[in-house]
Amino acid sequence: MAAQHKSARQRLVDAAFQLFSSQGVGATTTRQVADLAGVNEVTLFRQFGSKHGLLAAVMTEAEVVSHHPIDLAVVGQAPVDQALREFLAQCLDTLDQLSELVRAVIGEAGQFSADNSQAMGRGLRTIRDFMTEYLEALLGRPGLPPEEVAGLVMALLLGYTAINGTTDGAADGGTAPYGLWPSRAAFIDSLVSWLLGSQAQPATGDLAPNQTSPDTANSNLEAWVDLPAPIVHQIMQAARKAGSQPYALIYVLLGAGVAASEVPFLTRASALYDSSQHILLVGHQHRQVPLNQWIMGKRYGTYSKNPLTRWLKSRSDQSAALFLGPDEQPMTPYRVRQLWAEVTADIASPTGEPLSVDQARATWCVEMLLRGLSRQDLSLLSGLSTEQLDPLVQKAQARSALAQALRLDQQSGAAAGKLSQPTETTAIDED
Repeated sequence: MAAQHKSARQRLVDAAFQLFSSQGVGATTTRQVADLAGVNEVTLFRQFGSKHGLLAAVMTEAEVVSHHPIDLAVVGQAPVDQALREFLAQCLDTLDQLSELVRAVIGEAGQFSADNSQAMGRGLRTIRDFMTEYLEALLGRPGLPPEEVAGLVMALLLGYTAINGTTDGAADGGTAPYGLWPSRAAFIDSLVSWLLGSQAQPATGDLAPNQTSPDTANSNLEAWVDLPAPIVHQIMQAARKAGSQPYALIYVLLGAGVAASEVPFLTRASALYDSSQHILLVGHQHRQVPLNQWIMGKRYGTYSKNPLTRWLKSRSDQSAALFLGPDEQPMTPYRVRQLWAEVTADIASPTGEPLSVDQARATWCVEMLLRGLSRQDLSLLSGLSTEQLDPLVQKAQARSALAQALRLDQQSGAAAGKLSQPTETTAIDED
């Protein structure tokens, strides 16, 4: 990108990156940054507020950091171990370019103000979130929360870079006689082995051969808790207040049982509807799943006019993705869970714990079973095996038994009321 075609903000970030890397954060003044960027110093303060805010922007917006967007359309096409090696090598290459900045930041960390420290924390969390999205899209959900895995990978990469840089390590992949690893490739191989070893066995379903479903990685559907109708309707109301896209997304999660891992692969062409049906093409094999207009006894529009169709009609962007993250990229599973957490933050769950996006899928499965769908048919629609559905079948049976017991109690109450009600003649006699 030619310098004259860059925005003032990008020129300031690039200039700050250059100066911070060459002379340190403390020695760099905002005037120097503004002069190098060719803008007025007032513009710097208007854009970033302070040098601390500029530092946070450098850690997340500098071209050397931000020029590797996640292309979820190609994730899973290469073998997982190969894709991991390429991703980790790319991260280490980026750290090489950031080495002077990292050294400057670490060396001056003791002199940072509270604002500096907070800015660094925000910047590092943004980088961690980027890594979380990629690793989750590639690996699924391991035993640890994906953001914790990404944090550990970040720490290992930074630690390797620091150790390698102080022990005459060979940055080009050759032999490092004084380091802890014989080469960069050996370090990457060790990290890949650890990451793959931390994953559970792939779950069945319509995933790519080398992918594990983030929502069934542990095949622990016993832990899935379906939600009662009042809470479901509370969630839908909260989603409606949150905006068109959150409302449409929550509607799809609760109305079609779509997994968070499947959301990035939904496109506008995935939604097929007319006045008599609304179908989503879900997953790598494009299985057909009905998008219900009735959810837990309440109707949310019609097949052709509902939260999803309204969201689609309101859009002016050109992205093919059904749901959007930053820069009109497909929404990642990590962001799906973030949005779910935001929408449900003030809604109390039956167990007192935060509501999980997995509960939307469990609720849909149980509701479909209660409507009379067989286990085999639900397996085809959900992408889950019949064995994985066993715990949800038991939950549906428990729900059905509860509903029957309530009906019997109501019938008994009505019968008892009739027996105890005085006849019209008796009432007149008593008067």
